[in-house]
Parts: sequence; C-alpha cells; structure tokens
Amino acid sequence: MIVQIPAQIYKSEARGVFKSEKYNCFATFNFDQYQDLSRLPFGSLQILNEEILAPQHCISRVIKANTNVIILPLFGGIEYKNNLGDAEFLRVEQIKVIAVEEEITVEIFNPYENENVSFLTIHFEIDTRYFKNYFQKSEINFTVRNKLIQLFEIDKAIGSIGIFDGRKKGFYTLKNPKNGIFVYVVNGAFEVEDRLLEPKDGLSMKTEMIEWEALSENAVLLVFEVALK
Repeated sequence: MIVQIPAQIYKSEARGVFKSEKYNCFATFNFDQYQDLSRLPFGSLQILNEEILAPQHCISRVIKANTNVIILPLFGGIEYKNNLGDAEFLRVEQIKVIAVEEEITVEIFNPYENENVSFLTIHFEIDTRYFKNYFQKSEINFTVRNKLIQLFEIDKAIGSIGIFDGRKKGFYTLKNPKNGIFVYVVNGAFEVEDRLLEPKDGLSMKTEMIEWEALSENAVLLVFEVALK
C-alpha cells in the first residue's frame, strides 16, 4: 500500500491576480489585497510572485526590513536598481539575491521596445542577527540537465533549480531535518510524490526527502528548503 506524505498543493489558477494594462502579478501566497486562509506563507517563505512587465514599463516597490529577496528572470531581461545605489541588468540564467536590514525601495524596468518580460520575486524572512546589507548577482548553468543546481543558501532557506528531460527522475534530501520543502514548477509538468504538478503550481511538504519525475521535455523545477516556525 502506497502511503502519501501530507502536503498542500497551490494550483496556479487559484493564485491571487493583479492586472493592469502594463503590469500583471500572480501571487502564490497571500499578497496585498489577496488574502486566503489556504494561502498562508510556508515557514520562512513569505512571497512567491510571477510578475510580467510591458515594454518600457517600470514598477517600484518597498522591501521591508529583515527580508531576503530573490529575483529570477524567466523571459527577457530587467533593469534593477535600489535607493542604496545598487543597479544592474538581469537576464535569463541569472539570479539576484538581496538581504536588507532596513527598508529599501527597488525599481524594476523592462528596457525592451516590443516584448514583455517576466520574472519571479521570492521573499524569505531573515534572522535579525544575520546582517549586513547584501546584494549579489549569480549565473545559472543550464547546460547541466536532470539534476538540481543550487541557486542560493541564505539564512533561512536553500534554493535549487533543475531542468529535466521527459521521464527523468530526481530527488532532494533536507540538509536540516527540521526544515520543510516547497517545490514550484516553472515549466512543464512533474509528478512529485505521486501528485501531478503543472506550470506555476506549487507544493509544500514537511518531510526529509521528496522524489519527482518529469512528465515533459525541458521541464523546470524550483526546490526550496525553508525554515519552519
């Protein structure tokens, strides 16, 4: 008899949606006016938003104190800057990791004339003992296939990404057995612990190891190990 590990699935069609003519945001967890008891943060993972910017459009937002922010371009590239003087261009296959001790203001701009860009913004809580302010841009080696690539290791989370061929399998084992696991499908479809996950679906589990199988070609999976409260 197969015993399923308790889990919560976050279906993409149930995300909070914020739409305007030049900016769309799809929130996996509670965010702004989108509040639902089934969409509470998972441990230190507070925000996971897919955002889409129209050509030549800019958004500005405040990042609250004691927060780690991950910015991961999915399509195209973005110009990033903040009020502390950190500014750069981020493209697909790059990741921005930010840790802020005090509140900062961030601007993200789509520099293209004719195409939308999309990116993920991911927020984690951080221990106030951890700090100083930290800004880093890193490259992602997507020539590696069918295994996880570690993206970051921060105060209360470890993030990895993998691109998988159809029917290839993978697994992740917690580094700290007190933590939990959250997975998010960027592209394609996966079977994760006997559960079907499609594009932009998420799943949280309190288990020491998870296994998955890619159900499509070029399927991309994010895996976060997060501190639980």
